[in-house]
Amino acid sequence: MRKDILCDSSSLISLGDACMLDVLSLFSKKYEVNFIIPKGVEKEIVERPLTIKMKAYQYSAMRLKREIEKRILVKVDIDTETEGKKLLKIANSIFFARGRPVHLIDMGEAEMIILAHKLRIRTLLMDERTTRMLIEAPFTLKEHLERELRVNVMLNKENYSYFSDYTKDMRVVRSVDLVALAYKAGYFEEKFGDESFKAFSAALYKLKYSGCSVSFEEIKNYLREIE
Repeated sequence: MRKDILCDSSSLISLGDACMLDVLSLFSKKYEVNFIIPKGVEKEIVERPLTIKMKAYQYSAMRLKREIEKRILVKVDIDTETEGKKLLKIANSIFFARGRPVHLIDMGEAEMIILAHKLRIRTLLMDERTTRMLIEAPFTLKEHLERELRVNVMLNKENYSYFSDYTKDMRVVRSVDLVALAYKAGYFEEKFGDESFKAFSAALYKLKYSGCSVSFEEIKNYLREIE
């Protein structure tokens, strides 16, 4: 039975920049994972980069386009705009600082959550920190906002309850989590032999500098667990 993971553009961009898109093929072929993307993600990772003048972004977009053509990334086109706009408004009115709502997520993240809810997908691949914390650790996010803004942050319980009903069964994994699982599956040993651990360590740091929200301490913990 195939397993579904709904992908945000953030993780795919990180994996592409780190030259590790073949990790997706590993899980697709060996573990029967469907990596699903909404139409909005395709626009962000392929269509838009291929139309802008900055050539630096086009190579990654072309490689991601190939993953879609090979159906490693499976595109679905389901209308989520209306519900996404509603969830967007509510999510960005969960926390208030100085009497004003705190902007937390954008339309892409809102539509992704709606799509996951519609398709009953429980696992999201997402490197973006704020949305991940809002789903998994909202009160830790509240504390973080209070430290960052240096004010008390108020919680709108009704809006929080509405958002949590959509996301209560969802869990978020990051590109680094996927790569750590790939290491355990022998991905790095097959490619780098005796230097597999060194390559894995380098890959985690590369993903961090490619946009994945992972701390240096978390990277050290990954390496301690595996070494």
